[in-house]
Amino acid sequence: AAAAAAAAGGGRTYEEEALSVEDATAKLAALSDTRVRPAIDLMGKMMANVSKAPAEPKYRRMRLSNKLVAEGLVHVPGARQFLVAHGWRIVEREFLELPPSDDPAAQAAAQAAAQ
Repeated sequence: AAAAAAAAGGGRTYEEEALSVEDATAKLAALSDTRVRPAIDLMGKMMANVSKAPAEPKYRRMRLSNKLVAEGLVHVPGARQFLVAHGWRIVEREFLELPPSDDPAAQAAAQAAAQ
């Protein structure tokens, strides 16, 4: 599907096979520390920002084509799958977004617990 989208002029797709939290964690744990460290640092910061300011839109949306975001989330196998397993979604083909919740406090607590 990714190749078909690219061939049709649709550009890169960031979608991946959905994994459970456990499977995504195992995928990250299988990587060397130097390989996984950018993802762990970035995901920790993202989740901490959401837990501190759950209503702040700038903390709920990341452009995956951004160089620093790509280093932490695109080039590290399992990183996006870990976030998707924690409620984040790929939207508009190139953004990773945590949709607003009916219970922002519970969502913030869940993000804090995932750190």
